[in-house]
Amino acid sequence: MLIGALERVALTVLAGALWCAGYIASPLLFRTLEDASLAAGLAGELTGTVVWVCVGCAAVLIPAQLRYRVRPLAAHWRLWLLVLLTVLIVIGEVGVRPPMEQLMERSEEVGYLASLRAAESIYLLVSVMALVLVIGGTHPRVQGGPGEGP
Repeated sequence: MLIGALERVALTVLAGALWCAGYIASPLLFRTLEDASLAAGLAGELTGTVVWVCVGCAAVLIPAQLRYRVRPLAAHWRLWLLVLLTVLIVIGEVGVRPPMEQLMERSEEVGYLASLRAAESIYLLVSVMALVLVIGGTHPRVQGGPGEGP
C-alpha cells in the first residue's frame, strides 16, 4: 500500500513538473521578461532542474513497476514507457542542451534553432508519455476483470 502511494506521488510529481515548467512557467517567462536571453536562461535552468526531478521520480517508478509480474515482460507497457521517457529526458539533457548552449554562446542562430526544435520535440513527446502514464495509472490490470488492481 505504501509503495502504491509512493508510485502515485512520484508519477504526479513527474508529470506535474514537466507540465508546469514546460507549459506554464517557461511561456510565462518569455511573455513577462523583456530580455529574451534572460528568459531563455531561466527557462533552461528550470527545465534542467525538472529533468533531474523526473529522473529521481523514474528511479522510484521503474523498480516499483518491476514488482508487477507482467508476463511476457514485453507486454508491460508502463515499464517500457517509463524507461523510454527516462532515456529521452536524459538524451535531451546530455545530448541536446550542451550543444544548444555552445551554439548560443557563438551566436549561431540557425544551429541553435534546430537544437531548440529538437529539444521542444523531445519535451512534447515526454509530456505526452507522462499523460499516457497518468491516464493509464500505475497498476497493471488483472486478468480477472476490468478496472481491478493487483
